[in-house]
Amino acid sequence: MKSRLVRKVYIYFVVIITMALVTVGVTGYWRSSNELEHQYDGLLTQIVDNVLHETDLFLKSYERATLSILISPVVKEALDLPNRATAGFYSAEIAMKGVFQPVLINNPEISMTYIVGYNGFKATDFNVHIVPFNYKGFEEYVEQMKEDETINAKLTIRDSGFLDGHLTLIRKLADRTSSSQFKGIMGFELKIEELNTLWKGIKLGNTGYFFIVNDRGKILYHPDSSRIGKQLNGRHFNTVEAKTDQVFELPGEPGRVFFSRKSDYSGWTLVASMSTAEQRQPISDLRQTTLLVGVVTLILAIFLAYGFGRSIIRPVRLLENGMRQTAKGQWTRVPLTGSLDEMDQLIISYNTMVSRLEELVERVYETELRNQDNLMKRQQAEFQSLQLQINPHFLYNTLEIIICYAVIQKSSEIKDIVRSLSYMLRYSIRTDLEKITVANELKHILYFMSIMKYRNQREFEIDVRVSTDYLLDSMVRLTLQPLVENVFKHAFPYGIEDKHTIIIDAWKEDSDFYVVVQDNGCGIGAEALLNLNTRLMNSRQEKLVDTQPTCEGSIGLLNVHNRIQMVFGQQYGLSVQSEQGVGTKVTIHMPTSSAKKVIAV
Repeated sequence: MKSRLVRKVYIYFVVIITMALVTVGVTGYWRSSNELEHQYDGLLTQIVDNVLHETDLFLKSYERATLSILISPVVKEALDLPNRATAGFYSAEIAMKGVFQPVLINNPEISMTYIVGYNGFKATDFNVHIVPFNYKGFEEYVEQMKEDETINAKLTIRDSGFLDGHLTLIRKLADRTSSSQFKGIMGFELKIEELNTLWKGIKLGNTGYFFIVNDRGKILYHPDSSRIGKQLNGRHFNTVEAKTDQVFELPGEPGRVFFSRKSDYSGWTLVASMSTAEQRQPISDLRQTTLLVGVVTLILAIFLAYGFGRSIIRPVRLLENGMRQTAKGQWTRVPLTGSLDEMDQLIISYNTMVSRLEELVERVYETELRNQDNLMKRQQAEFQSLQLQINPHFLYNTLEIIICYAVIQKSSEIKDIVRSLSYMLRYSIRTDLEKITVANELKHILYFMSIMKYRNQREFEIDVRVSTDYLLDSMVRLTLQPLVENVFKHAFPYGIEDKHTIIIDAWKEDSDFYVVVQDNGCGIGAEALLNLNTRLMNSRQEKLVDTQPTCEGSIGLLNVHNRIQMVFGQQYGLSVQSEQGVGTKVTIHMPTSSAKKVIAV
């Protein structure tokens, strides 16, 4: 038994530690490897985006440089002339000094800039260059640009410039009055070495690289200079075009991943590549580190679990031996282990329990005798309760005898009064759990009014407006009659007059049931009304029986309110509205029959 317990605790600890290490290690490795892969994918995307952004900014800067030429009065007037023959005073020297020279000074990477007009101006009229070139070939090149319909008022980039190793940046010059009418073209010959310098500064790890191709598959930049200007493999170009904005692999390029994105401005596609082995090296290092740390931690945890298990089992064995002795009737105390931990606290509690059990055994005989005495007193109380139940029956029988004598004496008044009183007494002190309905309460008021007729020496009819649909709804017993009796006592203090009325009505709202008793008597003063409603709100602190009854023989408003709350809850009860000289309205708030369980009180 003992060895099994030690072995079981040890196995449990080993299983829990192993599960924790495996779960944390596998989950951590899986999450970390996924995050690293996402980071490398994000790195490729970020580098490509940055290069494209820098390239677009570099090219857009020349679009802004063209504005100084476009707004030049010399250029505008020359292009607005009807023909070249009238523009003899517009010399190349003026164009160079006033228009092109500032652009060349601010942008030394531009080798040539020129303007050609549709009115006869040639490229040699407005042309500034810093390298020699073939004039005839240049004129043919410019004529092709003039006929090219793909060139418009926006700056167009041609990666195959007129000059070797240059890009052509060209745009058409629109008329002032119509954006579709062109007066000429303007172009730059830009050294592509400037872009190469920009691209060479981008690093993608030890084996990563990127290259740029145009929309026809021509390689504009590659870290291998021998491939610049050559055509990209057809299958590779199709894959690059189809996998834009995705991480993919190229046929014939095993062990590498690629990411491509196309520039909306230049139309060039930038492709970044990274070695799969280099990408996965941190993941491999993470896997090895996770396994090594997991194994070392598991070995240490096993030794700790063994020692921890023994530290728990030893005090448990001491407690087990002490309990065996106590079970034999020998009150044995267990010595403390000296560790002052929870196990010592458990031993202290056990020793305290043994001491108290020893004391309790001595008191058990006294408790038995005391219980016998309490049992006799309880039987006496039950006997007295039976006697109290007999007395009302004696009263009922006596009232029946009075009714018999009234019949013999032919006194219908005495008969009606006694019969009504007999019913009211029987209804008031009934203790069964019979469900009380609205009809029962109205019948109780009927007998009450029968007695009041003789007391007041006149007939008085209550205006009952309760719908027949509500007569079988449940409510608390003895709630309506005290309210009606309260009206006779306080609402009509100077006697009943013909104008006096009492109205009883009822209605439902959602899961709430309301019964109202309303009179047109003298009403209640503002201060008294406030005091009354305050007592109803604080009724939980009042006694069940009102210490200040509202009239003689009445249970009182507070008593009715308390009994309703005892049956249905604190959110229900009475509310009083009154205006002095107008009348008083008392509303009973209860749940509907479908939302409540009534207990007769």
